[in-house]
Amino acid sequence: MYHADIYDARHNPPSYWEATASRAKLTAAPLMQDESCDVAIIGGGFTGLSAALHLARDHGVSVRLLEAGDLAWGASGRNGGFCCLPAAKLSIAQLIERYGLAETQRFFRMQVEGMDLVSALAEDEAIQMDKTGDGNLEVAHHPKAMAGLRTTAEKMSSLFGIKTRIYTSEEFAEVGHAGTEQFGAMHMAAGFALHPLKFAIGLAEAAERRGALLHPHSKVMDWQKDPDGRHRLVTDGGTITAGKAIVATNGYTDEGLHPETDNCVLPVLSNIIVTAPLSDNLLGAERYQTTMPICNTRNLLFYYRLLPDKRFLIGARGDTTGTVENGQRKQDWMTRRLGELFPSWQGVEVDYYWRGLVCMTRKFTPSVGQFEDDPSVFYGYGYHANGVNTAPWVGRLLAQLATGKADVRQDIPAVMAGAPPRIPIAGLRPWYLRGALLYYRLSDALNG
Repeated sequence: MYHADIYDARHNPPSYWEATASRAKLTAAPLMQDESCDVAIIGGGFTGLSAALHLARDHGVSVRLLEAGDLAWGASGRNGGFCCLPAAKLSIAQLIERYGLAETQRFFRMQVEGMDLVSALAEDEAIQMDKTGDGNLEVAHHPKAMAGLRTTAEKMSSLFGIKTRIYTSEEFAEVGHAGTEQFGAMHMAAGFALHPLKFAIGLAEAAERRGALLHPHSKVMDWQKDPDGRHRLVTDGGTITAGKAIVATNGYTDEGLHPETDNCVLPVLSNIIVTAPLSDNLLGAERYQTTMPICNTRNLLFYYRLLPDKRFLIGARGDTTGTVENGQRKQDWMTRRLGELFPSWQGVEVDYYWRGLVCMTRKFTPSVGQFEDDPSVFYGYGYHANGVNTAPWVGRLLAQLATGKADVRQDIPAVMAGAPPRIPIAGLRPWYLRGALLYYRLSDALNG
């Protein structure tokens, strides 16, 4: 869908995360010969690393993981570090209409469990992930948006037992910030912010300690089945033969990897800038004082947070080509918009800019399950920009499914169960995306 640079796994994005994390303790190396194992994992992000850790640690099976780039090269090492919910682009009302109240409640319980799992993994495996904040904030970008926030807050509390609080604009200025697009906010007492690459590397280190073998820079070039039914994954350096396989490639799923994954995902670019450290005077000028992660209420939202070293991170959806030129235009636009949201910060230096792919599907919810034509293959993807809490939980579940400790029909919430409908005429995906972005821009313009 995008320029070839977006998929070049030879290079890591020049992100703040890459500049402040280290893979030095990892022993992972590219696959250089033919090997075998019980379970092979394709994809070295949160889902794959969690599956590898849980398979080795909790189930004692032999596991090898293949990743095209460095571990966490994709969205897991590039996202904004928001451990939040939900991993769906359907409203609460739409989820209930489609899946029923009981299954929607089950889905939200899983989302909270995912947040708890991230914290538990960090504690159990001594992962230093720079955790900050107590909950998540959603800020009204226009006075009209407050009614929707109040409705969401009431439903979160009454239906899902998630404590919420509504702030007026004046109240939020005392605890959050006083930016130009702040007309009140909702606090959700669930989630936090973290350093996503440090967390991912911590998962990898833990998986290695527990016996999993991880192979970065080992892209799967061909997927075969031996006469005995075992999977044979072919890379440039060697092959892995395994009885079972897990697909954990999310927005970076290659067309042609397997017929059951073709035309299933709509990858969407998301861009992030990070400023130089802000002085106390600059922060005070905008009354910026919270370390909680924040999203605004636009359809094409901004997401932002204050980092521990007082740098400011802000993200937004990207362009539809992935070219260097359009990336530069997007960076310039985001820098300008940062100064419009927080006027005192106009002209602040931007030290980092990067982008990566968010995984959307026609289902608008995550997809977890088992291949229809091959029950020895399991998959998890489609986190819709909320994978930090969802992907590790899905990885644990995939480990349970692959070892027979969980059942596909009973242990996957209905909201997440099964593959999404395929995208018709996949070559038109860029045009579908452009149409959707135009619709959302018009909707945001009409609603303030």
